[in-house]
Amino acid sequence: MKKRPVKIILTILLLLILPVLFLYMEVSMPEIYGDSYYAELPAMHRRLSRTEGKRIILIGGSNVAFGVDGELLQSILGTYGKEYTVCPFGLYAAVGTSAMIQLARDKVREGDIVIFSFEPSSETMDTYFGATAFLKCAEQDPEMIGSLNAEQRRALFGNYMSYLSERYKIVRSGNYPKPEGAYKRSSFNSSCTMTFERAGNAMTLGYDITKPIDLDAIVISDAFRDQVNEFCQHAEEVGASVYMTFCPMNRSAMTDASAEAVTRFFDLMNETFVCRIITDPFSSIFDSGWFYDSNVHLNTPGMKYHTILLAQDILTELGEYADPDIPIPEMPAPIAALPGDDGAGNAACFLLKPVSDGNAWSVGGLSEEGLRQTSLTIPAYVEGMPVVMIESGALSGAATLEELRVPETIAELPDYLFRDTPALARLVLLHKSSVCSIHEHTFDGDGQRIRVFVPSAAYTLYRDGAGCETNSWEKEYDRIYTY
Repeated sequence: MKKRPVKIILTILLLLILPVLFLYMEVSMPEIYGDSYYAELPAMHRRLSRTEGKRIILIGGSNVAFGVDGELLQSILGTYGKEYTVCPFGLYAAVGTSAMIQLARDKVREGDIVIFSFEPSSETMDTYFGATAFLKCAEQDPEMIGSLNAEQRRALFGNYMSYLSERYKIVRSGNYPKPEGAYKRSSFNSSCTMTFERAGNAMTLGYDITKPIDLDAIVISDAFRDQVNEFCQHAEEVGASVYMTFCPMNRSAMTDASAEAVTRFFDLMNETFVCRIITDPFSSIFDSGWFYDSNVHLNTPGMKYHTILLAQDILTELGEYADPDIPIPEMPAPIAALPGDDGAGNAACFLLKPVSDGNAWSVGGLSEEGLRQTSLTIPAYVEGMPVVMIESGALSGAATLEELRVPETIAELPDYLFRDTPALARLVLLHKSSVCSIHEHTFDGDGQRIRVFVPSAAYTLYRDGAGCETNSWEKEYDRIYTY
C-alpha cells in the first residue's frame, strides 16, 4: 500500500523535470534554421509588430512573398500622397494561412489596411496548422507562440518531441540546412521583400502539372470562414479596413479558365467572406511566362507587374483613379533547363503516353526489354518533349529491377509505385534544385526496403522542404542518403 504514494510522487517529479530537460536540450543546441526561408517569418512578424504609423498588411501564403514588391507598392502609393508602410505577411503554406491570420490579428490598429490574398486551394482556406514548420520558424522568435490560439499552442506541444528529435539528428549528423536560391533568408531585404532575381519561368512545361488549379473544386471550411470574418469584425472595431484580392494564378495550370468558372469562384469568395473584394479575378490570371517555380509564385518581372496592378486596385479604393505611371515589364523568356543527355538511352525500355495536350510524356509501363533490366534510368526528354509523369503501375512486373533513376523533369512519385518491384533497393533522384515529392502510399508494398539517394546539394531540401510547401518526405527522413 505504501508503494502507490511513492509512484505518484515520482510521476509528478518526472512531469516537472522533463519539460525543463527538453528546454535545456533545445537551448543548448546551436541555431539551425537562421539562414533558411523559415527565418523570414520572424522578420515579418517583427516588422508588423514594431512599424509605426499606418500600414498595408498583406496576409496570405507564399504568393505574397513571391508576388508583391513591398517597396515598390509603398513608393507608388506615396507618389499619390498615400503614406503607408507595407508589411508583407505571407510566406509559407506549410505553416497554414490560419496561423498567419492569428499572428496578425492583435497587431492591427486604427488606419491600417489589411489585404487578404489566399491561394486557390482547399488546403489554404482551412484552419490547418503546421506545428513542426511553425516551431522551425519560431526558433529565432519564440514570442510568436504567444500570439497563437489555444488549439494551435496545444498542437505545438504535441509536436514538440518530434521537432526536438529532428533538431538533435541534424546537430548529430552535422548536415545543417544550406538553402539555395529563393529559399534562403538572405533572399529578402530589410523590408521583407524578396530580392532574389527570378529571371523567368523555371518549370519544364511552364506550369506544375502535379498541382492543377481547379476553381470549382475549392472548398472553404466553415471554421476558416468564421476566423476570417471574426478578424474583419475585430479590425473594423479598432478602426482598420479589410479587403481581399486574388492570388496570381497560372493560366496554363487551370483546369477551367472560362468566364463561367472564374465568376463562380468570385461568387464563392464574395458570399463566404464579409470583406470586400477589390480585384477583378480575371486580372489575377496570368500567362505562364510571368511565373517562376510554381503555379502561384511569380518571377521578378511578374512580381513587378502584379504589384503595379495591386497598387492600382488600392488607389482606386482610396479614391485615386489615375493609373500608376510605371511601365509594365516585358514577359520574360523561360529559363527551364534545355534537353540534355539525361538517360535517353533507356527510352526503349519505357512505354510512354502523351500528356498535357501532347507536349509531354508520361511513363505508363515497361517494354519487354525494360522488364529484363536490373537498372533503369527514366529519360528526361524523348523526341524533344519532357517526361513529366510516372503512373502508379508503371513498374509492374519489374521482377529483376534493382535500381531506378528518376530525372528532374518528374515532379512527384505516385502512390503504390513500388508494389510490384521485389528486387528494387536503390532509388536515385537526379533533382538538384527541386524536390521530387511523394504521396502517403508511395513506398507501400515492396517499397519498404528501398533506400533513396539524392544529390548532396539537394539533401536539405528533402529534409526540410523547399521552403514554402509541406514536406512530403518528413516521415521518410531515415531512408534518404546522398551521393
